[in-house]
Order: sequence, then C-alpha cells, then structure tokens
Amino acid sequence: MATPAFVKSVLRSDAFQKIASIPLALYFQIVTWTARIERPQPPIPGPFIMAMWHGRLIMLPMLRVAEKPLVALISGHRDGRIVSKVAAIFGIETVTGSSSRGGMRAVRELMRFASAGHCLFVTPDGPRGPRMHINDGILDLARLTGLPILPVSVSAHRAVVFNSWDRLVLPLPFSKVVIRWGEPIEIGADDDRAAASARLGAALSAVQRDTDLLTGRVPVEPV
Repeated sequence: MATPAFVKSVLRSDAFQKIASIPLALYFQIVTWTARIERPQPPIPGPFIMAMWHGRLIMLPMLRVAEKPLVALISGHRDGRIVSKVAAIFGIETVTGSSSRGGMRAVRELMRFASAGHCLFVTPDGPRGPRMHINDGILDLARLTGLPILPVSVSAHRAVVFNSWDRLVLPLPFSKVVIRWGEPIEIGADDDRAAASARLGAALSAVQRDTDLLTGRVPVEPV
C-alpha cells in the first residue's frame, strides 16, 4: 500500500525531523557512554577527507578527531536530514548534497570548509549505492581541495544490521566498538580515475573487514 501524501509531507517536515533526532541522539549517547571503544589516532594530522562505506554512517558521531568540527556531506533525503540533525547535536557540521542533487553547490561549500582547515567526511557509495562501490565524486573533491583521502571504518560486536541496500549497522548499548584507519590516499590531477577508484574501494573494504573481524562480525560484502 502506498504511503498517503499527507504522511509523506509530515515525514519530510523539519519539525518532525527535529523531534525524531532527539531520541536518536539520546540513544546514541547511551551507546557511547556504555561502549568500550577502541579508537586509535588517525595516521596523519588533518585536514583530510574521511571516507567510510554508507552502511556505517550512523556511527559518524564517533569519528570527530580534531578541534575544528568535522564537516560531513549528507544526502538531502529524509533519512539524511535526520542524520544531519543528530550529527549537529554532537558538534558535527553537515553539507547537504549528493552526486545527483545539489552536487556543485555542496562541493563549493566543502572546499570552503577545507580551506579553513576542517576535516571532511564522505560516504563514497551513498546515498543510494550500489553498496561498497565508489562514486567518483570523492575523487573530484580530493583533487579540488588537495586533501588526502583517509579510509576509516567502525564496527560493533553487538548491533542490529538492517536489511537495507547498504546493510546499515546500528550499534547496541554495552558493545565493543572498534575504529580503524587505513593508509592515506593522494589523488593526483593526472591519476587514472578507474585505478584510483579501485584503489580507494579496496582500501575501504579492507579497513571495514578488519573492524568487523576484530568485533567478531561476519564482514559485509559488496553487491
């Protein structure tokens, strides 16, 4: 049965999304308070572009690493707007856009933040997949900002895995949480796009596999 138009309107409203973000933020704070978090420092100082597969996006608040707020590129879709409001509660700024909507405006905003010394955050397979496949927009962002891309992943040994396109992982309270960083990847102006995309995709999948194995989870595979 199709969702009635008035229900869709309510779900898209800013008031509903603000209300929905409060219990989500509270839940995530409880997870953070009760978790045993293994979080090594990044291998390089910022600023850099953090890259993580979309299925771990909900754990974004655990990734702030510098004094300046982390700036995340988040989809303008309803779920993305709720994530943005939750992130703001944890001191993370967001820029709305994707490869299909608001792309150039979002890139300009991200370049402005990068020039001011902020670290950026992008999910290269978002907002709609396919799962664990690179959208080349992150390569363009790296070239334009001159920042290295730093692969990262988060996993939790107690979690709910949704049957969504990205296999979204929601950590549960009292969980062991592991954060791991990959090696930084520089994207040069003359680099072959297909080779750079394959290198980044392999690095992201490797670091996600490491965190899953360290928390006793079965690694999620690309589609």
